[in-house]
Amino acid sequence: MTPIDTSTGGLDPQSRRRAIMDHVVRVGATSVEDLAQMLAVSAMTVYRDVAELERSELIHRKRGEITAAESSLTESSSRLRMSMNEGVKSALASAAGRFLQRGQSVMMDDSSSTIPLISALPHYSPITLVTNAEFVAKQVRNQPEVRLLLIGGEYEAWADAYFGELAEAAISRLSVDVCMMSATALTPVHCFHPNENVARVKRAMLAVSRTKILLVDSTKFSKSALYQVGPTTDFDTVITDSATPAHIVKALRDQGIDVEVVDI
Repeated sequence: MTPIDTSTGGLDPQSRRRAIMDHVVRVGATSVEDLAQMLAVSAMTVYRDVAELERSELIHRKRGEITAAESSLTESSSRLRMSMNEGVKSALASAAGRFLQRGQSVMMDDSSSTIPLISALPHYSPITLVTNAEFVAKQVRNQPEVRLLLIGGEYEAWADAYFGELAEAAISRLSVDVCMMSATALTPVHCFHPNENVARVKRAMLAVSRTKILLVDSTKFSKSALYQVGPTTDFDTVITDSATPAHIVKALRDQGIDVEVVDI
């Protein structure tokens, strides 16, 4: 890791904290030790900066791992997202399993909500999984019954997935039976994501898929994000949990969307 130039006497606290935020958003997850080496300061100095950023709700620190706090401009790292709301995600994924059939091609993006489905894929073999997420591919590689197509492109460490023009071009050459994904934030009318590259890849995936399934837990309706993925009517079915307010479920159904509510 290349240290920041401190030959002029080092960075002031505000500049250090900006450098920490830039680094965390870029790499996805880091540690106090790595930041101390990068900034050429003591671990105690980094601890103080990290504590201040935590108080400002800009970062999370859990078991020694530092990640960006989710906001309208940033998305949590893949490791943090996979550890959140595991029970709800399992229930949503179980409901989504009814859309899988033998011989299908299935598209999954870097959404952690679809992860519980991966272990069920061999039951539908022969089946082909298309994904841009490295953390998804790692699990599928251990399943010889599942054919894996990994979409390449520019690797983003925070998401452990591939994005950019190369990824979008590769997706545009496919025709997929089922697409399953989630979104960071929703209204009854539109889906959003904090990262423009991620939003673009999601749109590309929807454009080449015949059946489109959206898996979203109830918390996604209270969040905000900057970039629009598209209208909720792009999806044939929305699967959510029973904590989603009834007026939101009604608004989705009023648009002709099939909504499945899973008890939790």
